[in-house]
Amino acid sequence: MKKIILLCFCLLLTLTGGCSMNTNEKNNTKDNKTEALKPKEMDPKDLPQVPAFQDEKTREYMVSTKEEEPGYYLLESRLKGFRMLFPEDAKYSKYLSSRDENEEIIAFDSYDKTKNKMLNAQIEYYQGTSFINNPETMLEQVRNENGYNGNFEKLEHADKDIYIAHKKNHFQNDKNKYNFSYRYFGYINSPEKKQAGIVFSFMFRCPNNRKSCTLDKDHLGDQVKKHVKLITFLQQTGEIK
Repeated sequence: MKKIILLCFCLLLTLTGGCSMNTNEKNNTKDNKTEALKPKEMDPKDLPQVPAFQDEKTREYMVSTKEEEPGYYLLESRLKGFRMLFPEDAKYSKYLSSRDENEEIIAFDSYDKTKNKMLNAQIEYYQGTSFINNPETMLEQVRNENGYNGNFEKLEHADKDIYIAHKKNHFQNDKNKYNFSYRYFGYINSPEKKQAGIVFSFMFRCPNNRKSCTLDKDHLGDQVKKHVKLITFLQQTGEIK
């Protein structure tokens, strides 16, 4: 009798353990599937409650929900040409953005209401074109686009050369106290990735004249330099469908 009871008890443990294992396996499978989802495939309620993820068009570019630095997430171009840090409060600007087989322009806006500071940025990525690896040609293009006649500061960083300059612009016929902007612009050359490069522009301004605003030229310059230094060229190319 004791042997029968012991046998039944062992059988019960085996069945219970098997059920528990199956449940755990199901949970693990579910977690793995959740982790594998891209932000654009997830329910917005499960994403960070910031514009970069809550805006439908912007989250198509976001790599994951992992915060790379406080207030910044990782963005990847649709041509898979580069990755960069993207501000959590920024949104994709469809009217200034475009994409074809060898060129992609990503424009975005970021507004800090507390500091009354607006950022308008534009990243132009080129691939498969010989002129993009010619610094003289590209810098002349950047000069013409920004009405700039000065020199560029060259930053040699890891796998790329960065050329950067800045300019203070005043808005015509604007009598507001903050009727100016600082624009930082330049060109990124990748010696390691042939026929690929980036032209960038970051403009800072104070949109609300009734609120105080501080635009520190040196601080903003350091911020842009850090941002472009962290841009990473990717070896894989080809448009994401």
